Amino acid sequence: MQLEVYVLLGRGAVPSEEVAAALTAHGISRAEDLDSADFVMVIGDDRDVLDAIQVLGKRNTPILGVSSGGVSYLTSATLDDLGSALEALEKGEYEIVEYTKLEGVVDEETLLHALNEVAVFPSKSATLMSYELYVDGDLVWRDRADGVLVATPIGSTAYALSAGGAVVFEGAQVLELLPVNSIDPSKRPLIVPDSSRIEVKAISSKHPCEAIADGGTRVRVKSCVEVRKAAAPLRLVRISSTPSVRETLKEKLPSDLFDVPPSAKFVLKMLELKGPMSAKELAEETMLPERTVRYALSELLRRGLVRKVVSLRNARQTFYERTE
Repeated sequence: MQLEVYVLLGRGAVPSEEVAAALTAHGISRAEDLDSADFVMVIGDDRDVLDAIQVLGKRNTPILGVSSGGVSYLTSATLDDLGSALEALEKGEYEIVEYTKLEGVVDEETLLHALNEVAVFPSKSATLMSYELYVDGDLVWRDRADGVLVATPIGSTAYALSAGGAVVFEGAQVLELLPVNSIDPSKRPLIVPDSSRIEVKAISSKHPCEAIADGGTRVRVKSCVEVRKAAAPLRLVRISSTPSVRETLKEKLPSDLFDVPPSAKFVLKMLELKGPMSAKELAEETMLPERTVRYALSELLRRGLVRKVVSLRNARQTFYERTE
């Protein structure tokens, strides 16, 4: 039986015609819709794979990530290896790895899907929000913070780690709840069973608040966001080996980063993902107060992990970038 692959092209991907030719050369047909596809092939980077999760919705069709650069955590092949990857699919020489996926229900209407985390933040950075946190119907706390997020085990090494959360190893059947920059120091990260029903209620702020899935899709929130483990996991096709959480942690946290504030780790990760940015742009992207961003940058500059770059267009404009 001929395999059908649905193709999603990310930013900077090869032309669709080249992909179609590669599929034909390996006897694989291109699916016209997601429901008929045996696999979904995402050509791009990790961000494109995360965006594809929203496109798939509740479907759990296996995803093969093909990177336009080097192999990353969510991709398993590069464009240079596209032919070999398709041959492996055709021959069944692959494994499928399953990861916990989240569903976020916004105001009992809009459904979000996430691999790493579902977060709630004001739409304007450096703005506090008030909220109530419930787990399985029981009030856990009332808080004022920059935001709050719910992370999966794989998401514990993403935004949650940068915001001061714990690292959760693969296979743990838990979720992590994390207040972001709470004004109450007693509000610490919580680990709950992944069967829990988590609700963020009574959400209010000077500015509109948003539910954000994996740092991408944003939905305006009126009063409540419910987060739960999705019935079906995310399924990733693995053709080559992938780093474990332990290895990923070593990559994300070099030895000279273990003693810096969580905000500095977050800023450093943002520079890695987005490239050179000004302090104002970093505050907007991270939703951290500008004073926090400037303190984080001073810590990173002191350790030689970032450097200042003067704009060629405006000598008074300073950007920051990661050192090699």
